[in-house]
Amino acid sequence: MEQRPNRKGDDVSAKDMQVAYKFSNDNGDTWTAKGVIDLPNTFATGNPYMTSNAKGETYLTVMHIGNKFYAGNITLYEFDFGKNQFLMKSVPFKTDSLLLDKPAIAAFDNEIHLVYIAYPQGKRNSLKYQMSRDKGKSWTEPVTIIMDQNISNLGASIAILKGNQVVISCGSYESKNIYFIKKRSGVDSIAFEKPIIVSKINANRGAAMSELSCINNRLVITWQSPHQPYEVWMSCSTDEGNHWSTPLLLTPKGNLLSATFDTKGNLHCIYSDFNDKQFSVLYKSFDQNYNVLHTKNIREPIELARQDEYIGAFQKLLIQKGQYYCFWIDYPNNSELKFSKW
Repeated sequence: MEQRPNRKGDDVSAKDMQVAYKFSNDNGDTWTAKGVIDLPNTFATGNPYMTSNAKGETYLTVMHIGNKFYAGNITLYEFDFGKNQFLMKSVPFKTDSLLLDKPAIAAFDNEIHLVYIAYPQGKRNSLKYQMSRDKGKSWTEPVTIIMDQNISNLGASIAILKGNQVVISCGSYESKNIYFIKKRSGVDSIAFEKPIIVSKINANRGAAMSELSCINNRLVITWQSPHQPYEVWMSCSTDEGNHWSTPLLLTPKGNLLSATFDTKGNLHCIYSDFNDKQFSVLYKSFDQNYNVLHTKNIREPIELARQDEYIGAFQKLLIQKGQYYCFWIDYPNNSELKFSKW
């Protein structure tokens, strides 16, 4: 995400944001000119989430907030490799009475699976799920996933396990829980198994959003505060999410955690650290007993005179064929998005 050209530089709200992207076909050595995804005369466009299937077909979903805050749509885009740009594919859901937040997608074969949070004004929000069986041309009606009638949801994520098992994670407000949910397989209707509580959220935190990543049947859920740096946690499962490891605290003051597995099942992550009035971006790897194998600074520590809220920032670590690709935010340098590989 980035500012629209007309956005005021001192604005800390989510207004007047847009989604931008670049493409590289040489492992990040060179990049195309910037492309932009946005809708005119709207409040903002944000929270991009990208995925691809085994064929390399690449999809992006974003939230378009309408001309008022509680209105808008979730839109799906597909990357055209001939034109090097994302083209609009469909609109899974549109509303004039809800804020639609943080969509996430996962894809295999002809299927695309979508989750997002729907906020009605002045009422408790809900976690929504939709799916497409024709590569995003058409969509099922939204289904509400209920974890607990007494919670408000925050920051859902979605992934595909071995055997095409759809799995979802979700955070919450009000110092509640981090949840893990499986979609039921082999049934005609859309249904979900009973949610599993992965961890309680620290009572001092108040809210946490989740991210979910997997390889084969190994899973990692990470959680963190939605904007301000605070405790950054993760927990792993080796049995398709039926049981979870004791949560591991990576830092007491950080954010923008991204975690993934290599082909051996070892865990790797990057995150921003704000301890001791300094800023750095760290990489760590762990063996299957969660012992630290390697640590390195992607961004060397630098003193911070002040720290403001993040708006629209994210980081991502990818591993392909033994190569590490890292997209990270250089916070002291106007929050520039940077790329490293090793």
